[in-house]
Amino acid sequence: MSSNNPAVSDNPGANKPISNNNRAPGRGGRTTRAKSEIRRHAILKATIRVAAKDGIKGIKHRSVAREAGVPLAATTYYFRDINELISDAFMLYAKEAGAELKAFHDTLNLVLDGVPAEQLRRGAEFRPELCQRLTDFARAWMQEQFTRRREQVLAEQVFLMEALRDGRLARVARRYRQSWIDGLEQLLVRLDSPCPRQDGTLIVNVVLGMSYDLLLEVPGTEAEVLSASVARIVQLALGVEPEDLRAP
Repeated sequence: MSSNNPAVSDNPGANKPISNNNRAPGRGGRTTRAKSEIRRHAILKATIRVAAKDGIKGIKHRSVAREAGVPLAATTYYFRDINELISDAFMLYAKEAGAELKAFHDTLNLVLDGVPAEQLRRGAEFRPELCQRLTDFARAWMQEQFTRRREQVLAEQVFLMEALRDGRLARVARRYRQSWIDGLEQLLVRLDSPCPRQDGTLIVNVVLGMSYDLLLEVPGTEAEVLSASVARIVQLALGVEPEDLRAP
């Protein structure tokens, strides 16, 4: 997977027609608009859940209305057609996932803020210890993705696959992926990577592939294997060899 987030530069549903009641000035008009936005948001969240459970083909006005607990007419009122509903749902997913990803990047940057600049250089004495700390954060983040956020991660895979056939979704997917790479590149620059852009791109590709394998329950993606894989990714990014790490 906010004006500063390239993954969400499109505003889901901006330019939607608004009823005369919604244009009414004063407190009543604001209340009506707020209720309207709440219902629209509920429909989009329901669409994401349906995508996770039943795939893109399961997203129908009737199934989404049932999942959202709203009248069937509400889905056609807020969205011109099913394609717009799917596209706006992916935009919402990208916005929320992008916010979580930014929080993760911010946490890692806070860790680096507490390290003297000279110790962030490749070959520095503190490098193995820093590698272990970043590995622990990365492991915790990955574990959360496949426990608390498993449904959202599954929906992400559904949307990304559909983006191969849908040009509008493809644009959202590219911006979403780019936000991953941009955040990692900034971190890798601080970590003295010789190729921060390429390394960031490789990490994103590996993580997306690991996500697919985990959801598919491919043999070899058990917790211990995942943990070792995450550790190796961080080691390669920081230029640390396994034998350099201190025993816990």
